[in-house]
Amino acid sequence: MGATVGSSGVCRSFLSVWGRCSVAAAIPLLAGLLFPGGSTAAPADPASDSALIGATLDDAFRGPILDNDACQQALRSACCPHWTHYAIVDVLFLQRSNQTGDRPLVFDADTGDTVIGTQALQPSIGTGVRLFYGQLATDTLGWEFGYTGLYGMFGQATATGDGNLEMADPLGLAVNNFQDGDSARATFWSGLNMAEFNVFRYDCRSECGPHCRQSCHCVNWLAGFVWAGLDEQAGITMACCDPPEPASYAVRTNTNWYGAQVGMRGRREWQRWAVEGWWKTALCGTSGYQAADPIVGTISGLERPAESARTSGVGFIGSLNATAIYRLTDTWGLRAGYNLYWLTSATLAPSQWDFNTAEGAGTGINDNGTLFLHGANLGLEARW
Repeated sequence: MGATVGSSGVCRSFLSVWGRCSVAAAIPLLAGLLFPGGSTAAPADPASDSALIGATLDDAFRGPILDNDACQQALRSACCPHWTHYAIVDVLFLQRSNQTGDRPLVFDADTGDTVIGTQALQPSIGTGVRLFYGQLATDTLGWEFGYTGLYGMFGQATATGDGNLEMADPLGLAVNNFQDGDSARATFWSGLNMAEFNVFRYDCRSECGPHCRQSCHCVNWLAGFVWAGLDEQAGITMACCDPPEPASYAVRTNTNWYGAQVGMRGRREWQRWAVEGWWKTALCGTSGYQAADPIVGTISGLERPAESARTSGVGFIGSLNATAIYRLTDTWGLRAGYNLYWLTSATLAPSQWDFNTAEGAGTGINDNGTLFLHGANLGLEARW
């Protein structure tokens, strides 16, 4: 049995159900609820319990008689909150771990030391939003739709010199503006959008402690469809001479994931407090795209025209969340928690820089990147 009543109190909502149960269903249920674990000890305060029972007799025996299955279903949810819809609005603060490798981009021609590498392009904390709306469709089934967006992940690195900065070879030697540089700047921007639709089977069980102090435990097993889109831009700009003569090498990428998702969500509530967590995993098909702008030197001229490439493959999406909730009212609650997101087979923009000068340079594509995000969420939920 999922619902239990402590020895010092009887759940009023239980009595309203028990009075409508058949005798064959009610007697063993009542025995199990009043004496969990087979104990036959008398209640600690019989007078208090008797008064509570007497006060609810009128309600207890109204309505049609319930059979055994209906009685158990009603008792199981007697102390759980009654809601059929829910909505979540979370603000996200996620840090991205830079998984672009450690390729040298710009180096000091005098010493040979790298002054800008891809690991220096560590994005700042990105802010975003997570929105969910769900509905319980039947006694055991529900559905939900969710959107997650993360914006403003930006990283940059700069270097200054005295005519001694050079882009990685051999491209740095082929374009006059990429050598003998006085300044260099590399930038990296990305944004992530995710949407999902899930159906879930849920099971909620109540535990009624002394005076019906509510503890409700729910487990949802879910399955659905998920899509994710990652857009990125990366660029290197170098300048030399007086007046400055800048030139740049810029790339843009896009990765899409789409596939089936499964997961589990659990929640336990105690009066005004609740804790909730989930894990989700998806096996996805992926499509990647990269495009590079033309590379032109002020003296050397056009070194490489605009190039682009596409690829497809298989990737993985995983997510974890743990959240604490404080209920402001029966409907509204404050949420605060921590999150992990992991996406594989990503076409990351910094991984597409190709410093070769041979024929076909810039036409390849690298989709072996990984996107790992972690950080906090803070928001509101409503259940009605």
